Amino acid sequence: MKPCKLFALVATLAATLPSMSAHAADNRVARIFDPEMIGANLAYFEQVAGPARNSYSDTNIYKVDGCEITARVSKGTIAWLRMDVSPSCSFNLTPFVPSLGAELPPVHQLTFGSFDEATRNSGRYMADCLTQCGNAADPVVQELWQGSRAEMGLEIMLEAAQVEGPALAAADAWQQAMEQAEGTEWVSQARFNCGPNKYDAIAREAFRNVTISSISIGYKLLVPECGR
Repeated sequence: MKPCKLFALVATLAATLPSMSAHAADNRVARIFDPEMIGANLAYFEQVAGPARNSYSDTNIYKVDGCEITARVSKGTIAWLRMDVSPSCSFNLTPFVPSLGAELPPVHQLTFGSFDEATRNSGRYMADCLTQCGNAADPVVQELWQGSRAEMGLEIMLEAAQVEGPALAAADAWQQAMEQAEGTEWVSQARFNCGPNKYDAIAREAFRNVTISSISIGYKLLVPECGR
């Protein structure tokens, strides 16, 4: 091969490397957030995710192509997975919910409203706190949904951090409606997590256009306590 042609070939390959790398990164996260990974052996999971960056009792933290993924390990298998979502940390949720018959957007574009529409408003809204939250961590509002037999009872939890913008405004609207009906102490004690969920309709309307910030998928997900 002539030097000029060899140089041109090398230049062409070099130009394609960024797109190839990005495509591989997308596939790696998508391979982790695949229905077959829930319940998979840890060794099988780590063939894709790599070794854990940190381990705490039965919880492992992985760094995968810039995305932090948390895995709860139970008896050597993956019980659930969690990830903060962004355009570079995203996947297709649709394969996890075959019974819905709906095509959901990528999780970094998923709103509570689009999920509620697909699940026919069957999720349950909760929060670790809405008032007097302290400064230990950003408070979040969660929606927990459990699948049918087609999903083998799989649980999905959507989260929105109450930091600023639409999520904070939605949390304030939900809080004020419950305080007006039940009083400030009832809300500050997080009694809204105890059920029956008579204020879910208000939460659905408030969070309709809020994009999720994190997602968890699996079994026996960690949920806020009833009262505090």
